[in-house]
Amino acid sequence: MKKTDRKNKTNQIVNWPTNIFTIKELNVQNPDFVEITLRTRMKKSMDSGEITDIGVLHNGKGRPTLVFVYGTATNEHIEEAKSRQVILKDVSNVNVIKITNTPTTVDIFDRKSVETRINVQNNTVKA
Repeated sequence: MKKTDRKNKTNQIVNWPTNIFTIKELNVQNPDFVEITLRTRMKKSMDSGEITDIGVLHNGKGRPTLVFVYGTATNEHIEEAKSRQVILKDVSNVNVIKITNTPTTVDIFDRKSVETRINVQNNTVKA
């Protein structure tokens, strides 16, 4: 086959899944792509922030399979990943604390057991 007889496949568009996916699932969904081309497009999309890796699937022996989501992970994606037994990354398990504007009184005891009250307001400490 001559070079001029080959079809140019560089302008193909990747069909990204809306739910969580692995590279194997992406290959099945985009059969016209060569696997290395899909991996390259995924790497570029991850660098730009289009795709987020949310965890891994352990398959027994060998390397674990990476699991991805298009965009940022939502609660639906996380629940789907848990149902598929995906081990989530620590990034998706963020502890959230509630910050309010109301003044808070904190009790602090020093070494001499003398009680000192500190009023914390707007990033200033008054003793």
